[in-house]
Amino acid sequence: MGFLTLASLSKVYGDHAAVRDVDLSVAKGEFVSLLGPSGCGKTTTLQMIAGLVEPTSGKIALDGRDITREKPNTRGLGIVFQSYALFPHMTVAQNVAFGLEMRKVARAERDERVKTMLGLVHLAQLADRYPRQLSGGQRQRVAIARALVIVPPVLLLDEPLSNLDAKLREEMQFELRRIQQSVGTTTIMVTHDQAEALSISDRVVVMEQGRMTQIDAPYRLYERPATAFISSFVGKMNRLDGVWRGHGPSGTPQINGVSLPCEQASFPDGQAVALSLRPEKILLRSQGQGRLDGTIVNRFFLGSYWLFTVETPVGALSVSVPNHGEEPAGEGDSVALDWAPASLRVEAVAATAGAAA
Repeated sequence: MGFLTLASLSKVYGDHAAVRDVDLSVAKGEFVSLLGPSGCGKTTTLQMIAGLVEPTSGKIALDGRDITREKPNTRGLGIVFQSYALFPHMTVAQNVAFGLEMRKVARAERDERVKTMLGLVHLAQLADRYPRQLSGGQRQRVAIARALVIVPPVLLLDEPLSNLDAKLREEMQFELRRIQQSVGTTTIMVTHDQAEALSISDRVVVMEQGRMTQIDAPYRLYERPATAFISSFVGKMNRLDGVWRGHGPSGTPQINGVSLPCEQASFPDGQAVALSLRPEKILLRSQGQGRLDGTIVNRFFLGSYWLFTVETPVGALSVSVPNHGEEPAGEGDSVALDWAPASLRVEAVAATAGAAA
């Protein structure tokens, strides 16, 4: 049994099920992210763990203790809200000390713990400043310090980086992971940002329409998405419909009569299949020197890489190419696409969903 477990957890509002039959087991010290689009149920799940929303059914257990019906203040969990919710009339040190004061911790111990925590989040020199005098990243670290100073068994983060600009957000996600690893606190984070979830989590839980549709390590989630929704939501993905031609492992998928080298797979002849290929797994080569010829119809420069749309006999494909400092082929140019066969994933679909070969 995990340190924190959710068993058949549901929340229903009238005829709408915000969360449906969620099961999750989180190990002690693990960092788990709940990832999904707006309205998928991830925030409601976090609020049920926190005790801010009462479940309709199911059970929440913490270290073997049933906390499903406990009040939020008796669960002892640390929570960082999207807005940080700092007290504007209190200094940084006073904000961090607030939870300890509520717990009647002695002044000497309180001061020592606040000092230690501010050192951990690199804010020791700003202890006497007020929230209005801090940057967004500094306010976020104050909120984390305030949540962790009470030594909670679980830290809950509700979109903690969403109010930061893009550059600071990227910096702070690694800082957040550093702090969590230093303390070793079990952490559940809600986010809609797939890059954020993949980069700092031990496991990622993808939620869709109130259900947890895949729970996996970031690498496996990215490489082996369980559904078409996950493959498109987590990173970019080329998805094509085709038909398996040949019998068993000796066959290949075909689209418009074109055979495409793929991972090892085995399907009966005529089986409708869905093909998935990440844009960064495709190499851009000179025409006639790849597996598939095509024409560039769009080209976008994104700093660290170029993103192309290439029209081919099997359809339009997105191709991501690292920026090596030289201008690559342009719109209207004829090119070839190449990839390692193992990069092209194949899965069976309903017969009516396949495209004619």
